[in-house]
Amino acid sequence: MKIEIVENREQSLFVYNDDELLFHSTIKFNWLRKNLVKIFDSSDKLIFELQCYEAPFKTSKYKILFQDFNIKEITEEYICFDEDKTLTNQKSDFLSFNQNCFYTYKENKVAETKQKLWNSPQKIILNINEKDMNLLKFIIIHVLSTKTGYNSNSD
Repeated sequence: MKIEIVENREQSLFVYNDDELLFHSTIKFNWLRKNLVKIFDSSDKLIFELQCYEAPFKTSKYKILFQDFNIKEITEEYICFDEDKTLTNQKSDFLSFNQNCFYTYKENKVAETKQKLWNSPQKIILNINEKDMNLLKFIIIHVLSTKTGYNSNSD
């Protein structure tokens, strides 16, 4: 299945499947580099909210404030949910000029994302294996959590 994630001028991200809106995110920037990201479903219901703490030259830290799921932890590299499930996000090619990544679950590749590095606005293509559709919402939550407002980090 092919999912398209598109950024608007306010650096919100919108998730589409065949032109049908599935999810969208917003970001409220804070001058202390503590950004508030909210994720909504297709009916505009808040389903996830987190605070992103950005320190110069360090990996961002995420604090979950609200959720309709059972997500334990989010980092740039993984998302932990339910009792002991973890999806890992890995770069496809270390020396690439693109932001291509893939997600693994129990050491099996379940999805991949394709994105050009210096593309503004962002456009991410997510391809997920049909047999792993039960993981789709967690992959989307991870992408929206870590990529909403991403272009602001390079300004």
